[in-house]
Amino acid sequence: AVVSTQSTGVVVAYSASSACTGSPKSFNGVPCASTTRYWDGYMGACGCGTGDQAPFSWQWNDYTAAAGPSIFGSATWCGTGCGKCYKLTPTNGYSPTGGQGAPNNNSIVVMVTNLCPPSGNEQWCPSGTNSYGYGAHFDLMDHNMNGKISQLGWNNPEVTYQQVSCGSGGSPSSSDYSQCKCK
Repeated sequence: AVVSTQSTGVVVAYSASSACTGSPKSFNGVPCASTTRYWDGYMGACGCGTGDQAPFSWQWNDYTAAAGPSIFGSATWCGTGCGKCYKLTPTNGYSPTGGQGAPNNNSIVVMVTNLCPPSGNEQWCPSGTNSYGYGAHFDLMDHNMNGKISQLGWNNPEVTYQQVSCGSGGSPSSSDYSQCKCK
């Protein structure tokens, strides 16, 4: 295991390999996804934001993500995955090109409010299986790269994912999403 001291002074241990196997990868019969973190301060491809710029404040306070095309859909605006929620559970592994995973297996629920576009993100977000064998990818919004995801101690963990109802596990509610242009 790799040991890391977080900025909070908490020492956490991370697994050093993937727990997911197969093609596309799964863990105990549940599909796996790779994750990364982002913060761009813009509305996103589901039209969730004020005017044409900033995201709504609930996107900073709740768990949201830009999803790759397998979850978001084939469009570049208002994809079929917009407003859907997914339970993400760390496997104790981490994305192959960096990060340290997650300090525990506690699940969160994220709402898809943006697209992780294939252009410029080919290794993570292609239309099919990504370069690391995952059939899905979630780019987790992390406000100023020091937000809720960082506070969890998540650094690109490998996760399992399952579609669930919105409004639980830290995700925005359907009423929050009703403010978006792609509702």
